[in-house]
Amino acid sequence: MKNLSFISAMLCVAALSVSCCGQPEIETTTVGLSEEIALADGRDNRLSVEISAEYPVFKTGNEAGMTISSEITGALFGEEYMSMDPEAAAIAYKEALGQEYREENLQLLEDEVFEGSASLNWDDIVSGSVEGRKDNIISYVVEHYVFRGGAHGMTSVTAYNFDTRSGKEIKETDFFKKDYEEKLTKLLTARLPEAVGGPENMEMLFIAEVEPNDNFCITEDGVTFIYNHYEIAPYAMGVIRITIPWNELEGLY
Repeated sequence: MKNLSFISAMLCVAALSVSCCGQPEIETTTVGLSEEIALADGRDNRLSVEISAEYPVFKTGNEAGMTISSEITGALFGEEYMSMDPEAAAIAYKEALGQEYREENLQLLEDEVFEGSASLNWDDIVSGSVEGRKDNIISYVVEHYVFRGGAHGMTSVTAYNFDTRSGKEIKETDFFKKDYEEKLTKLLTARLPEAVGGPENMEMLFIAEVEPNDNFCITEDGVTFIYNHYEIAPYAMGVIRITIPWNELEGLY
């Protein structure tokens, strides 16, 4: 099987404009990796790993920036990789996946039931990007698709918000003012029909009102809350994103 792999770290090759908030552009560097790992010689079964992750660029010696980069690495690959530089973490993550893939599936090759089975093919796709910035806060979103056999794979989307002065993660209760929950729930619920493709799809939801879930990011248009598969709706509806415009959030943050 053809085996392709690459790593790239390109400083200042991309920038994110967040002019809505009057902020300067954020320079980023990208780490990428793509590789197929064969289960065994002469077999078509394989593990496909793809990684594409933006990292915000900070000045050398910026301790808050170093903390944020470390946190992003942990969000992308796991806490055990946080002490590594991004490129090394991506490679180590891929190698650990390859070892796990072979350990779990090599013995199944001896079982005729699994001959030609798609369950012996795995996919792992990780991506991360800087989504927006407001004052001293930047938002970062990680998407992770995993397929381990079965009817379908699973995608999870998780947002992280960081204070560029301290490097600490900003939670929902840090960003919004006290007693924000009730009003925010009303705003999210009002925006729900457009988020799911129209009022006709509302009956598919598990809930009548949408509460904030601490999975939010800052964007040019406003604050976007992210609801993953099965959180408020069946798998077929996908990951649901609800954006509340900045003008509707006045007085809440």
